[in-house]
Amino acid sequence: MDVVVSPDPENLKQIADVAVAAGGHVQQGEALLGSAFSIASALAAGEQVAIETDLGRLDVVQGLDGVPSYPDLRSRASEVEILGTTVVVCSIQDLKAMKQAAGRTRDLVDLEDLDAAGK
Repeated sequence: MDVVVSPDPENLKQIADVAVAAGGHVQQGEALLGSAFSIASALAAGEQVAIETDLGRLDVVQGLDGVPSYPDLRSRASEVEILGTTVVVCSIQDLKAMKQAAGRTRDLVDLEDLDAAGK
């Protein structure tokens, strides 16, 4: 799952705590970061961080070209309920712009699917 997170230090700490509780770790070169402190520090750098967890991979995509800031994304986002939890989802326009900027094969296929669905 790709996410953009609020850069507030307390929020980054909470994300790191949840990641560790889910067996999360971050590979940085030869190092394997597995503590909440080290994961929060990696997130605080403001770059993309891939957190491998027992539940799957979580890509924190802040700092990538084409990814708006959290406040900009949040201002255009919608709140939806998924399995009893409120989740903030970026606008379809922001999603398309980020997928276009990424330009990976999977993202381009997703764009075609969104267009075919009339989104």
